[in-house]
Amino acid sequence: MTNKIQIALRLPQEVIDKLKAEADKQKRSVNNLLEVIIDEYLKKNSK
Repeated sequence: MTNKIQIALRLPQEVIDKLKAEADKQKRSVNNLLEVIIDEYLKKNSK
């Protein structure tokens, strides 16, 4: 098990709805989708 820290994030309802729809399409949780999005962003922008 990895060491993960829980954070609170406030987003507009329309963003939450879009994230839920995308997560459902990819058969992921919203939390996992956000992890993947953030990881990809960091890899792309940390060069």
